[in-house]
Amino acid sequence: MRNILLFLSLIMLPVSAWAQGLTIQGRVVDAETGEALPYVSIYAGEGKGTLSNNEGEFKLVADEGDMVSFRCIGYNIQTVSARQMPDTIRLKPYTTSLREVTVQVMSSNIVLKQTINNLKQDYKKQGKIGRTYFYRTMTEMEKGTFIVEAFLKAYSVVNIRSATILSGLQGRAAEDDEDMLNFNHSNAHRLIEVGPATHNSQFWQKAIKPLYDYHTLCKHYDINMLHMHGEDGKSLYKIELSWKANQLPEYRYSRNITGTAYVDAETCRLLRFDGSCNNYSVRYGTLLSYPTTINFHLEYDYSQGAASVSHLAVYGGTEMSYYRSLLFAIDKDELQQKKIEGSGSNIVTAVQDAGFDSTLWEKYDIVKRTQEEEKAAFGQCFTRTIDNKSDDKP
Repeated sequence: MRNILLFLSLIMLPVSAWAQGLTIQGRVVDAETGEALPYVSIYAGEGKGTLSNNEGEFKLVADEGDMVSFRCIGYNIQTVSARQMPDTIRLKPYTTSLREVTVQVMSSNIVLKQTINNLKQDYKKQGKIGRTYFYRTMTEMEKGTFIVEAFLKAYSVVNIRSATILSGLQGRAAEDDEDMLNFNHSNAHRLIEVGPATHNSQFWQKAIKPLYDYHTLCKHYDINMLHMHGEDGKSLYKIELSWKANQLPEYRYSRNITGTAYVDAETCRLLRFDGSCNNYSVRYGTLLSYPTTINFHLEYDYSQGAASVSHLAVYGGTEMSYYRSLLFAIDKDELQQKKIEGSGSNIVTAVQDAGFDSTLWEKYDIVKRTQEEEKAAFGQCFTRTIDNKSDDKP
């Protein structure tokens, strides 16, 4: 039994423990406030990249000669030599100009109209672009902490959809050895389909979304826009989209998404959205729903000319649990030659059916786990062999 647990613990180690090269690690913070910066993109060269976790921590294997760049929308890019990596990386935020206040209504209308149109055109022309992602979701409940890690493929333009699990495993830190988190009848795995404008997602279909169309935006949202400037001469618009207080009665308690959009000032391309999904509920294991506000951080890249999700973090809590999920693209965009088939409505079943392929965990630098995630990952866990013919349940 101990040998099985040791083996499972070893295969869940990040790739940096296996790969040859210089292991660099540290923490990314805001240079002005000292607060941790989660989900910062960290890149050391082709095939060598990761994100900072929700506590701002990172770990990455690089070559000694590599230059490592740290990128977060709204902050100046910083590049550091791998061999001279400090313990703390301090990113300087863009400076904010207030001169746009006098032309706020006109400029925000133009910017938002073009941003919404760009998203629509991206989906219309390149909606079949798919990517491979590393996925992690953790749930803390009274009965224990549970973690699922997986590699998956999904359509990625504007929002994630039709996710297919390629390989995965589960872990838990619970008092009851027989107790596992039951995702039957749960909608937790649908949270990664979130976005300020979503397509072909049944879970988010009825939500009022700020960047889905301009008429909806004007009807339901108050708009406040600031112009931000970087040291490299680039600029972006930071646009706060809040729920109007004087809604008609039928809309006051509607499911809606509010938040802050970061838009490239030159192209009106959406780069980042920090949002809250209001008046929602999540389910775990039963048909009972628990009210929650679902928070998310979403970033896009345009390597294929369309708004493709580069990474996504989702987090929130209910009276029964705290949950968070992370999605991180591990390859470039590639046009799928065949349709991506969704893995079904139950993520645990999908992970079991997909089986476990340790080579994926050995190949990629997965996002560093927090202490809570490590505890769950190195608690008791089980996986299904790649041929789906047997189970190992310690």
